[in-house]
Amino acid sequence: MNKLNELLYPQAGKRKHIFFSGKGGVGKTSMACVTAVEAASQGYRTLLMTTDPAAHIGSVLERPVLDEVTQMEAIPNLYAIKIDPKQAAEDYKHKILEDAKQKFSASTVLGMEEELNSPCTEEMAAFQKFIDYASQDDFDVIVIDTAPTGHTLRLLELPMDWSKQLQLKAGLSAEVSDEDRAQQAKFDKMIAMMKDQTATTFAFVMYPEKTPIIEAYRASQELASFGIQTQLVVANLIIPAEQATTPFFQNRRNMQLKYIEEIKTKFTGATLLQVPLFNQEIKGIGMLNTVAKQIIN
Repeated sequence: MNKLNELLYPQAGKRKHIFFSGKGGVGKTSMACVTAVEAASQGYRTLLMTTDPAAHIGSVLERPVLDEVTQMEAIPNLYAIKIDPKQAAEDYKHKILEDAKQKFSASTVLGMEEELNSPCTEEMAAFQKFIDYASQDDFDVIVIDTAPTGHTLRLLELPMDWSKQLQLKAGLSAEVSDEDRAQQAKFDKMIAMMKDQTATTFAFVMYPEKTPIIEAYRASQELASFGIQTQLVVANLIIPAEQATTPFFQNRRNMQLKYIEEIKTKFTGATLLQVPLFNQEIKGIGMLNTVAKQIIN
């Protein structure tokens, strides 16, 4: 089995988690869909999940993707779910505040609500939803479109549930409940899994251009500070040599080749997957299978 297959398929009886991240619009949703369809076609029971509100996995699969795990019609072994970060955050806030109303004054609850009205709440709540699904033993491969940020991981590495941190910030003390301890145990187990390179593959998708490379490298360094290594880098939309038949496309391809060398230099130790520019949009099961056969096998 080649290195790429080791990164994408389960080894030694372990479930494989594959996180795709990158700057918006670089094709990470398409790559996540290609990977999930290919894993399912290899016989692995596969869950494709997104926590990106801008993701369009339903359009790429040409199948409706709901906010609950749903088997994809006519695609054996493939299931998908779209987690809405805003709804997850609302549910999360509601749970915390309803509990707080039973224990604290109205002014304290108002202060907690202000703390909860921040972008990191969406990250935290969406990732908590992901953990709930990923903790199940129903799947061999879980493909996640959009990896957690370093900020989310910092929250998860706190010694207790974030709601308790809000109470402490409000100058209150609160005992950690059995439910909080169970949730923290799930967080700890998931972070340990994310650091296990045999169980998890972190992939960054980018165009071979300056800005996407810089942003992906910064994010990879932040993850590395948590002990999470980038194992796969996808250079997307590379102009094929046989298509570079005019000065314009020759110049563009030469520029891409220069940046591919920069990717190799920055992401040492990671496997580089080069994805060509196809003559049609990557959508629909037929096209996803075609792309998978060309770039994975």
